[in-house]
This record gives sequence, structure tokens and C-alpha cells, in this order.
Amino acid sequence: MRKIFIDCGTHLGMGFCKLSSALNINHEWDVYGFEANPIVYEQYVKNIQSGDYPPLVNQNFSIENKAVWTSEEGVEFSLRGITEHHFDHIYKDGKDESNPYYSNEWESGLANMASKNHNLSEEEILDMPWDGGSCVSEMKDKITFNPDQDLMYKWHDNVKVESVDLSQWIMDNFEKTDYIVLKMDIEGAEYKVLPKMVEDGSIEYINSAYIEWHDWFLPEYKSKTGELMDSLQAANVTIGSWG
Repeated sequence: MRKIFIDCGTHLGMGFCKLSSALNINHEWDVYGFEANPIVYEQYVKNIQSGDYPPLVNQNFSIENKAVWTSEEGVEFSLRGITEHHFDHIYKDGKDESNPYYSNEWESGLANMASKNHNLSEEEILDMPWDGGSCVSEMKDKITFNPDQDLMYKWHDNVKVESVDLSQWIMDNFEKTDYIVLKMDIEGAEYKVLPKMVEDGSIEYINSAYIEWHDWFLPEYKSKTGELMDSLQAANVTIGSWG
């Protein structure tokens, strides 16, 4: 039996680090990751290679610059960054280093590009679409934010990115006897990807799932969250807390 961790929406690696500690993921696991944002993907690879972040050291990583989706045809992807207002309130003068969310001194550098670890100017930080809210453009068009959130983030260009048909990829690469943990933080695309997994049976490969649901800014999917959770539980998937 193989032990598999599938990280859908890796961002810079903070999500994996939190879960790897809780799940005792080590070099005996195969860790697969997908990140659609090309800038974030490049930085995550650097984070892994740096050796500066203990949970990323001595792991069997396979990371791809692809969006998690329902086909392999590629998809339009909307890149998001932070505003000057966001920077001033959260990051300026090292404010983020005292964030109670961090339990280790290295976490600030891993979690965000505004950390002093990256030696970027304020202008570079604001010009770079590194925020975790980048998403498939089809989902961006459905987002409803309140005015406070609109002050914090700004949209950059759309780009065409490669995509992975997650359900088909799982069935092509694994067996139902494998132990598979799925982490999913894909900014609303879960409402497209998970129904396909339920329909084609690939959800039956998953033992445990940690999913961040985004119905809080996608109100049309509010009822869908409960339906999908019921479907996962019916497939004997253990649902963990995430996000």
C-alpha cells in the first residue's frame, strides 16, 4: 500500500506544512501538488529547494504548474494580488511576523511574499499577483465580496494555464488499495471538480479529504457544500477540518 498526499492548490506550501505535521507525512509518502499560478508555483519550488522550511525537507515531492479542473484542455486563470491598503495594514514594517497564526519563526517567510525573507520592495510586492485567491476565471466571475474585501485585493491579468483532470489522473495513477489524503484549496473550483469525482467514482480512491469550501464568497454554491459533504461521507471519505 502506497501512502499518497495530493495537494490541490499548493500556494507557497503553508497548507502542506500544517497538514504534514498533523498527519506525520514524511519521506515514506509520495506527495503530489498542483498550483496554477505560475509565479506562486515558481516560488514554491524555490521554497522546497531552499532547505529553509523544515516540513518541506526530505519529502518525495512531485509538483506541477497546473490548475486542478475537470479536463486537460487548459483553462483561463485569473491572477490576484494585494492592494496598498492590504500591505499597510498587514505587512508593512514586518507586522505579519507577529501573526498569531504562525507557531514557528520560519512560517512568515513561507506563507507570504511580503515577508522580509524575500527581500522584495513594496512596489514589487504590490505588482506581483501572489495572493492565494487567484482562481479559474469561470469562478472569478461568480465571486461576491463585501466592500472591505474589495479594499484588500486587486485582480491582475488572466492567463491560460495547463490543467489536470483530477479524477482521471487519480484513476490513472493509483489503486483503491492505496491510502490517499486529498487537500483541496482551489478557490471555488471544488464545486466543479468534486461532483465529477463523485460521478465517475474516483472519490472512492480517497480515504481522507481536507477541503476549504468557498461558498462564503460564492453564494450560489451554499447548498452544494452540504450535498458534496454528504456524497463524500457516503463514499467513506473522512472529512477533516481545513480553512
